[in-house]
Amino acid sequence: MSKRNLEKKIKFILDGGRSKIGLESTIISLINKPQILRLGGTEINIINKALKSKLKFNKKVKKIIAPGQNKLHYSPGIPVRLNIANPNMNEAFILIKKRKFSGKNFYYLSKNNNLKEAAKNLYKTLRKIKNKNFKSIAVEKIPNIGFGEAINDRLIRASKKTK
Repeated sequence: MSKRNLEKKIKFILDGGRSKIGLESTIISLINKPQILRLGGTEINIINKALKSKLKFNKKVKKIIAPGQNKLHYSPGIPVRLNIANPNMNEAFILIKKRKFSGKNFYYLSKNNNLKEAAKNLYKTLRKIKNKNFKSIAVEKIPNIGFGEAINDRLIRASKKTK
């Protein structure tokens, strides 16, 4: 939740500044068979190396036991379409890297296809688009490696519709 949203709900806010990672933490369960419950600011390959194990991220959760496991989560409150090559005319378009073409509806997560930088800019970009009153967001295909896995997880959850 952004500082702007919290100001109306609580009395005091201790602002630690901008996040260096941008995404929430990775959550790992070490109960029974270790597994990743939520992808986040630490890549799976780093975790596997540290634990000398091969943990998996299970996308199909039977029982929610950690933040960020709900089907709808991290939503900007407007429709999000994924893996789009050509956005609709009045739709915000999120791209992973800067291109030669641009427009008022183009938003870049990274200057040079850096997934760590893209992860850091994801929420800021979603808030910016929401504040510009776009009615929908199209997102180009994000590589599903490294930080791209966490970005895609957040975008999939953001794209889910409420009932």
